[in-house]
Amino acid sequence: MAPSGTTANRTTEVLDVCIRYSNYDTPFWARPNTRPGRWHSVGDGATQYLSMTTDGAWADLIRCENLRTPDELKLVRMPLWQAKIDQSYVVDYSDFDRAGAAGFAADALIDDDHARCRVEGKRLRDAGYSGVLAPSAALPGELCLTLFGPRVAIDWSARPALSSAIPSSVLTEGSPPSGLLSRVRFRGDAHAGYEAYLATHTDRVRVRARRPPGNEPRSS
Repeated sequence: MAPSGTTANRTTEVLDVCIRYSNYDTPFWARPNTRPGRWHSVGDGATQYLSMTTDGAWADLIRCENLRTPDELKLVRMPLWQAKIDQSYVVDYSDFDRAGAAGFAADALIDDDHARCRVEGKRLRDAGYSGVLAPSAALPGELCLTLFGPRVAIDWSARPALSSAIPSSVLTEGSPPSGLLSRVRFRGDAHAGYEAYLATHTDRVRVRARRPPGNEPRSS
């Protein structure tokens, strides 16, 4: 369904295989999430977080669990799920310029404090958009896809009969590659992609992604 109301965000269609780590028997939320994430607050409804690559998914896990050494990575045993995404009306915040042009603060996309993204996520959800494509906070240069609304996993070879059904399967199970560790951006660190954006926009005020007070949310 197309977005309603007067909002005019630039959208894109995502037709790709996306990745998510999950040690449950499904990679998706059919009921509302029990914890807040970058683009949702508790009570907003089911929200799905995916990465566009396996490196992006592993980086998100490393950042969320604050894994700092190769030995810590070796202890991980986590399934990575692959999902065939065919989704239109996804808001295109895939780079900092596009977010800024739409009137959304570019630094919010990778800020350690998710408050602004949660407000924006609710606005976009209420307007009828299906999700957001945005830079990864955990791995500069990668993208993350967030989908609003419940989804259910179906067999990888099945043809979806409902828009909420997504063909999915476990891609692999194991540990993040140790070589990825040096590329992960942890909370409180500068984001190389955002720094590059600032370097080409010298008229903009330099805003650092900040560490939120209290408990840190798990979705980056």
